[in-house]
Order: sequence, then C-alpha cells, then structure tokens
Amino acid sequence: MQYSQLPEKAYRFIKPTGLPQQLLLASKSHYLFRGLALLGILPLCASFLMAVSLDGTEQVFYLFVVGFLILVVLILCSLKHYLVLDNPSDQRFKQLQFMGFHFKKASQAPLQSTELLLRHDSHDRSQYELKIDTLVYSIGNLTDTKQVVMFIAHTFKIPAKEQISDFPSIHDLTSQSPANANQDKNSHATDEVFPPIIIPPLWSPKVALRFFYPLPFFMAFGVAIKFIGGLLHVL
Repeated sequence: MQYSQLPEKAYRFIKPTGLPQQLLLASKSHYLFRGLALLGILPLCASFLMAVSLDGTEQVFYLFVVGFLILVVLILCSLKHYLVLDNPSDQRFKQLQFMGFHFKKASQAPLQSTELLLRHDSHDRSQYELKIDTLVYSIGNLTDTKQVVMFIAHTFKIPAKEQISDFPSIHDLTSQSPANANQDKNSHATDEVFPPIIIPPLWSPKVALRFFYPLPFFMAFGVAIKFIGGLLHVL
C-alpha cells in the first residue's frame, strides 16, 4: 500500500516526511508542548494590551513581560518530541528536537519488538484504534484502521496484532479481516464475538474538569502581575 492510499484520518499523525526510511510519530510530550504554547498566548495578549494602554515604568515592565512570553511561546512551539521508527538502523527510539537540532536518542529498541496492535477504540467500542508502542491513535472504522496498521507493519517489518476477534486475547493480524477470520473458525459465533458497544455519556465530569486545569496558573499570573504593577506605580 502507498502512502497516498491511506485513509484521510491517518494523515493527522502519519506524515510523508522521511518515509519509507523513517516514520515520526508525535508523542504525548509533543502535544504537551503545543498545549502549553497555546496557554502562553493568553497572558501574552493580556500583557500586550497592558503595555499599549499604560505608560512610563509600568509600560516598560509589561514590554519586558511581553518579550519574555514571546520567547517562551516560541521555544515551546519549536520543541518537538517523536517516537521514531527507523528502517536503516532497524531501531525505534524517542527523540527531542529543537529548531533542527536532534537531541540524544532515548528508549532505543529493535523495530521487531515494537507493539503494533489493532483494537477497539477506548472511548467508543463501535470504532477502532491502533496502538504502537506507548502511543494510541483513533482512526475510525475497522477497514481504515486495519489499512493503517498493515501499512506500518509492511513498511517497517513489524509484526501486527489484533485484539478484536477473540477479545481480550491478542492474535496475529493477517490480510483477512479479524471479524471474518473468526467467523471462518466459528461459524456459530455471532455478536458475542465483539464486546458490547458502550456509548459514552455526552457530559463527563472528568472531561469538564480539564477545562479548569489552567485556572490556577492564570490566577497566580494575574496576581503576580497586579502586585508587581502596583509596586512600580508606587515607585
């Protein structure tokens, strides 16, 4: 299978850069850097407005804050962290990159030892996802997810597994659909082959709570800026 034949959702995390020699998969740390950069934009905008509206010593202070936050945001946007599948060295590893500079490789292991698993989506049992090493990507339907798994398996000679036909057991994934393979072996099997579909609730307290995670940071930042601004005003 060619890269151009992959389902559209796969393009979100599988980029053509480096293929077929290397595959760079963004890690959780990579997305954490992006999230922190987005959070940094809010105090940056607030400090910029203060710098424009004030004058004198206070304006100088907020200009300094704006410059500092711009530097922090740029650094966070430039930091990249990938799980790398490397064909030339037959290794997988994790690596931090910054503006073209590649830091030391970490968690190196043979490609053959990489876990590549097709399974039900963790949040919606009617959908499917792939797990590669410690990373999990939700794709969609069974056909699309299986295509992505087989593409990675064939490109990097990694054994592919599936956890669908005989859940929770794990078996080798072949070119035959996991559901069809199970029906050939057990013609009497029906819907019991698949675990019951779980529909997640529309409102989850845990999900709502995440929106408040940055609140202490913004409150502390606001109090610090107000306190320092007050001191400068007195001076």
